[in-house]
Amino acid sequence: MVCGAVLCENCQMVAGYAQPDPAVSQRSSNPTLRYSTIPAYHTVCSWECFDRWAWTFISRGHAPGMFGQHYVLGGVRLHPGTAGRAVAMAEDHRRGQMLEQARHLIEAEDHEAAAGIYQKLGMWKEAGEIRRTGRRRIVTQVHVNVNDLVDQVRKAGITTDYTCPACRGHIRITGETTLATLRNCQYCGSAVQTTDLVDFLTRVVGYS
Repeated sequence: MVCGAVLCENCQMVAGYAQPDPAVSQRSSNPTLRYSTIPAYHTVCSWECFDRWAWTFISRGHAPGMFGQHYVLGGVRLHPGTAGRAVAMAEDHRRGQMLEQARHLIEAEDHEAAAGIYQKLGMWKEAGEIRRTGRRRIVTQVHVNVNDLVDQVRKAGITTDYTCPACRGHIRITGETTLATLRNCQYCGSAVQTTDLVDFLTRVVGYS
């Protein structure tokens, strides 16, 4: 069914069987076609030929599907021996596509979505590493933003008060303020969330 090689019955391998059309079988006046229980079969000369045939469908997104109790691919009801091979090939292809998508998401810095794909594939260690990498980058970027925004406040000569979410105390921010003094509330000592501070200072200096 693939290379057209002429083989004896001992050399050929049954790959699958032709899918009968029930409507045609019922309408046919030929008793042999209507009642025959021996389906026409397709053969291949080697696993290499079978893989080449199966890949023409799997590579286009057509994985083997269940039809009754049998797997069907390309209109052929697969032999149990070839069905397992085709299903494994389709699963490897799907897994490869998901890993490729995860790599693209990492390039786009969508670390959580990439970690979700690794987790679906049972790659727990890789999922954790991707999430940790994403968090480290976020923390680094936030600190860079705070330093830049405090510098903008200093250059603009702005004086403002940041309200501590814990005690509602007013933390004065002026041109003399340093990042170290903004890490904790001077009244209650609670840690100041840098992400909240970035949002506040962004509004103060007029960033969108």
